[in-house]
Amino acid sequence: MSTQSSVLVQSPGAELADTKAENELDDPKPDVKDRQIHGVRWVAICIALYTSCILYGLDTTIVADVQGSIIERFGHIEQLAWVGAGFSLGSVCAILPLGNLYNSFNIKWVFITTVVLFEIGSAICGAAPNMSTLIVGRVIAGVGGSGIYLGSLNYFLAMTTPEERGFYMALIGSCWGIGAILGPVIGGAFASSSATWRWAFYINLVIFALSAPAYVFYLPSIHPSQGVSVRARIARLDLVGYLLGAGTYVTFLLAISMAGGQWEWNDGRTIATFVVFGVTLTAYILQQAFALFTTKAHRAFPAHLLRERTQVLLYIETAAGTTTLFVAMYFIPIYFQFTNGDSALKAAVRLLPFVIVAITVNLASGYFLSAIKVYMLIFVTGGIFLTVGGALLTTYLNPSTSAGTIYGLCVVTAIGSGISMLAGYSIASLTTKPENAAAALSMQNVSQIGGQVIALAVAGQIFHSTAVRNLRSVLSGQNFSEQDIQSAVSGVQSKLLEQVHGPLREEVILALVNAMQKVFVLIPVAGGVMLLTALCMKRERLFGVAVVAAA
Repeated sequence: MSTQSSVLVQSPGAELADTKAENELDDPKPDVKDRQIHGVRWVAICIALYTSCILYGLDTTIVADVQGSIIERFGHIEQLAWVGAGFSLGSVCAILPLGNLYNSFNIKWVFITTVVLFEIGSAICGAAPNMSTLIVGRVIAGVGGSGIYLGSLNYFLAMTTPEERGFYMALIGSCWGIGAILGPVIGGAFASSSATWRWAFYINLVIFALSAPAYVFYLPSIHPSQGVSVRARIARLDLVGYLLGAGTYVTFLLAISMAGGQWEWNDGRTIATFVVFGVTLTAYILQQAFALFTTKAHRAFPAHLLRERTQVLLYIETAAGTTTLFVAMYFIPIYFQFTNGDSALKAAVRLLPFVIVAITVNLASGYFLSAIKVYMLIFVTGGIFLTVGGALLTTYLNPSTSAGTIYGLCVVTAIGSGISMLAGYSIASLTTKPENAAAALSMQNVSQIGGQVIALAVAGQIFHSTAVRNLRSVLSGQNFSEQDIQSAVSGVQSKLLEQVHGPLREEVILALVNAMQKVFVLIPVAGGVMLLTALCMKRERLFGVAVVAAA
């Protein structure tokens, strides 16, 4: 999540908060010539903010390679989708209201509040005695994480000059992207060590404790709404829109994760939950379309941008790219655990070819965009690599395929994911009117984080339901209980996998990998959507002076 590595600046006219005192920035004014904070204080602020963005990205994916350990400890495989998607769910529900809070109240204290929320969520996850508590902690941490990202974005927007802004804001995306891609590797390392998976969450407490002095003593207070009463600031918040938006994601995730696991698809509870989701979504669309209980200027979702073809297409592109990235990062390690019996750490290390290529290509994509300027080519290229690489990966994904072949196909897929990962942010802000740039970035945030929620929920449902069905067929008459079959889906620590041997074990692993193939179909499908959407884009060039920075 970022403003992308290549920021093309139209003019030096963006808003910058002026410094009235060393630790206070009141009455944000037009851009000033020189940055007001320098030296040790500036370095400390940068380190603290960028570190927080790395941790936000890290927590987005860190459970990808510790799921087996968590399920082994708590059971409840049917709730697996919530472990991964809960963090993104909290983020997507909070991203729009937090954005408005940053525009209405002292940025410093909104930021510190979200840091505290992130820490509380991490502590709950680390100390969780059961699966439900862990999921609650993940959601709380997700809320705090989205505030950390938005706060960092707001701070660098306010503290930097137009000439340097592209560089500093682009690094936010670098840090988030690196954290997100390295998450499975670091999570796997903790899961395989004596520290256990719990330290994948506790580590946040340690790092943020080191950054706390910089947050409290060095971050300036910025007041974006001077002269406006607190009552007036609260009144302009679209509380109904925020509630309906959050309800839409929660009911969708509840329906898709419960169906086929705790509840049968034809169960009345499943049907009722999908009905509630449909009603909530319809109410949200109508409320935003007609600005009910709010004004058009203060709607939660920037619905006016849906009239702009490019913004709608970029929304689809970002969601498609996010889907490919998260499906690969969550399920490649699981594949190696099943087929090779790898530990969590070794399986995570096998993800490194994907990780290294995705990071490298993402870093280079900014220079590529700056050079060609025809932004549709970014998504055409990404769509081709994802469609071809994803199709081949799905085809060759079986227990007998060599690790080298899987690595090679992961590299092809990583090129597509890396080049399109964050491109939508800078393009969205440059292909709309200047006054709509902030709204365009908000729309990209919803697309990216919402895409994570939907992708992980759908992928988890496909894998779980297909794997259970396959195992029931393979193990018919073998005296294994339904609970044994359900737990086998959690990973190689399963007792069922320890008890089967010879040809039967091979059939069990094949049944699980076949289920995983259905999940990996999402990659070429999303790649195809990206390619087709790109072909519908305008053949226009971005304009302005290129300020190239790392991802």
